[in-house]
This record gives sequence, C-alpha cells and structure tokens, in this order.
Amino acid sequence: CEMTYSTACIDDVNTHMVYHDMQLKGRRWSSNWGAEVRSSIKERYPMMTPPSSSSKSFNSSCERIVMIRPDFIPEVNATLEMLNLVNDELNAPHDENDFWSQPQGQGKAFLFIKNNRAIGVVTMEVLDPVRGRWMVYDTKCVLDHVRPNFILGVSRIWVCRHERCSGVATKLLEAARENTIYGKALEKWEIAWSQPTDSGGKLASKYNGREHKSGKLLLPCYI
Repeated sequence: CEMTYSTACIDDVNTHMVYHDMQLKGRRWSSNWGAEVRSSIKERYPMMTPPSSSSKSFNSSCERIVMIRPDFIPEVNATLEMLNLVNDELNAPHDENDFWSQPQGQGKAFLFIKNNRAIGVVTMEVLDPVRGRWMVYDTKCVLDHVRPNFILGVSRIWVCRHERCSGVATKLLEAARENTIYGKALEKWEIAWSQPTDSGGKLASKYNGREHKSGKLLLPCYI
C-alpha cells in the first residue's frame, strides 16, 4: 500500500492495518451515515447481493448509494478519512473538500455502501462556465481555445481494490448525475473530469468521451 510505518511501533502497525484494510476492502460504515439516493441505473440493475437464509445477513449485504450531509459531522469525517487515502493513491491535493463538506458548498459527495463498508466514493462540484475544456485522450493535451460549458465536475472518484471492474464507478457517476443538483438529472455530456489519471481516463472515455471529426477521442475536463 506504499504507506511508511515502523514495525517496532504498535500504534504504527495498527494504523497500517486499518489503512491497508480500507485500501483493499473499503471503510467500515455506519448504517446511520448518509442519505440514500436513487438512480435510474439502480432501477435497471438492482444492486443487491444474493440473500442468505438469515434475514440479518440479508440486510447487512444490501448495496446502496448514499449522499453525504454536511451538517452530520461523523459521516463527513468518515468520508474525509477515505479521501485522504484516495488523494494519497492518486497523488492529488488534500485541500479540495470544501465544495461538498461545507453546508453552503457547491457540490456533493456520494459513497457506494456494500456489506457495511464504503467501497467507492465520488465527489462532484458545480462548475463556473469558464472552467470547461476538452482534452485529447491519447496525448492528454488540453485544447485551451475551446470553452465548452459543463455543469458538474468529477473531482475525485475511487473504488477499493477488491471491488474494481464491477460497475461500482459507473453506478456512482449515474447517482451523482441525477442527484447532485436537486430536481435536475443532467446529461452525461454536461459532466467534466478533473485531470483524470490513466484509469480515470479509461473510465471517462467509456462514460462520456466524444469522437472528434478528426477521429481523436476527446474527454470533457475542467481546470
């Protein structure tokens, strides 16, 4: 997991175990944290783990997507803890949370919950029109002379290692697209990406990349 710690220090070892566990399997999550949201993709493809004979086990295995409420400090702090790991892994700044974590912020954070763990997270910010750009997918060159008007930006998106390539990221994006702005479901082309990594670029290319007349694939991005 690339975390530096001392094997001679019990606190360091315990901290590393928690960090490593979260990186692989997500963060343990209270059933009271977050407001559950609905999305059309959830209706088309119900997110439910096959039930066991125990109703208690069935309830604990339900999958859902929740929106973080800025006024509820425990769930905000739990999400910030996850995003610290995310930013470490993506080599991204750690100070870009105010837009979703403050009551008057212009954005939202959504988490995918499975088996009482937060296994994925996406943070979305409402964009000023001047921030929109196109990026050429294969060269990562930003076209500065064109200013498309995008409404939402994907600031961070992450899924724990054991749950990748299972559709979690797409389900998070669809929930965010339909619930970030109250009462308005946006189109995919109205969403942009903030400096996507290689894996993020692959996701963006499949989700809302657009082919230019030159044959180049363009990704909606923002600065």
